[in-house]
Amino acid sequence: MITATMIALMVALMLLRVPVSIAVGVAALVGLLLNDTPLDVLPRVMIDGVDSFALLAVPFFVLAGQLMNAGGITDRIFQFARELFGAMRGGLAQVNIGGSMIFAGMSGAALADLAGLGVVMVKAMRDNGYPVPFAAALTLASCVIAPIIPPSIVLVIYGLATDTSVGKLFLAGVIPGILIGLCLMLHVWLLVRIRHPAWGQPAPFSVRAAWRSFRRGALALLFPFLIIFCILAGVATPSEIGAIAAGYALLVGLVYRELTIPRLIACLKESVTMTAVIMYLIAVSSVMGWIITTERVAHDAAQLMVTYIQSPLLGLLVINVFLLVVGMFLETVPALLILSSILLPVVKALGIDPVHFGVIICYNLILGIITPPMGIGLFVAARVASISPEAVLRAGWPFFLPLLGALALISVFPGLSLWLPTLVYGWFGLN
Repeated sequence: MITATMIALMVALMLLRVPVSIAVGVAALVGLLLNDTPLDVLPRVMIDGVDSFALLAVPFFVLAGQLMNAGGITDRIFQFARELFGAMRGGLAQVNIGGSMIFAGMSGAALADLAGLGVVMVKAMRDNGYPVPFAAALTLASCVIAPIIPPSIVLVIYGLATDTSVGKLFLAGVIPGILIGLCLMLHVWLLVRIRHPAWGQPAPFSVRAAWRSFRRGALALLFPFLIIFCILAGVATPSEIGAIAAGYALLVGLVYRELTIPRLIACLKESVTMTAVIMYLIAVSSVMGWIITTERVAHDAAQLMVTYIQSPLLGLLVINVFLLVVGMFLETVPALLILSSILLPVVKALGIDPVHFGVIICYNLILGIITPPMGIGLFVAARVASISPEAVLRAGWPFFLPLLGALALISVFPGLSLWLPTLVYGWFGLN
């Protein structure tokens, strides 16, 4: 009962436009009062929630994304993606998706992709005759790839919340992330071929031009391989990988001579602000998680699910529908922290691997940034394209088909998530 009251209060406050961090904090405080818990528990649980060395990965990855946007990396990614994918039917629409897949291996955050690479993509598509709402909607749809392909801030948070290997989660996100991009590319290919043949005439592919573009952005484009190497070689923890990412992004920005002192200061300020909000959300969500644990909600939910649902596929279907609805009303980070502790015992009872489920829950909740009423991505995309959020939403509905299709494939075929970490960890003898 207390859990239901907290969640209802949190949703009600957010619908009243109360900031998410305040809404979660007030709901957690009310939960403590209803539970007759001494209020001195609140600061202790909040401190325990963020007292983790591994959480240092979050500010480092946030900073790395900011530095890449300010250091001229986005332009080089766009040019390389244009040479690589511009020959496909759909032209710049395919470049948009391909660029997001490449940038996903650097930023780790959907909104960083949307606000950084999205500016370049929307302008280029507008200049080449694409409708601006379509360009903004496609950019919004493709940005959900960023938190799935490593590095990923949400996968780090899930790993810490559930005591799941972050290295395995990073590897588990590679194939699903590519699959999401391929589903979007197929959708665009069919859309252009059937309904809009005049859009996006493909450009001739040139190996020489592609190689020249790769050399121009080689330092940026090799960054994902550096991350994967650090994971495979076991030379760094997730926190240390985040520090390496930030340091490498700073180095690349200086080498390209586009990261000026004013831009660097702006990056640091923005990173501090974003990190403070994320850490506060983690702290207050930890209080809600603690209350939910004391109420044995996770245990009761697991028992109920096991009693009435025997099939793992049916269980995942129910969970996916539930998460899609939740993602429409809750921000990704608090929803992930609250629900992972509730749902993990359920999926374990159904025989579902925690690594596989980590990819599912993270991707599912990230879809919430493109769905109303919360949908923060709708507002960011509208600002990038200088149009209304309603226009972005109207143009974006068709993209739910490939995005949900990818979710179904990821859920039904666990090998898409588990094959790579199993193979790699087996090769290198890692635990």
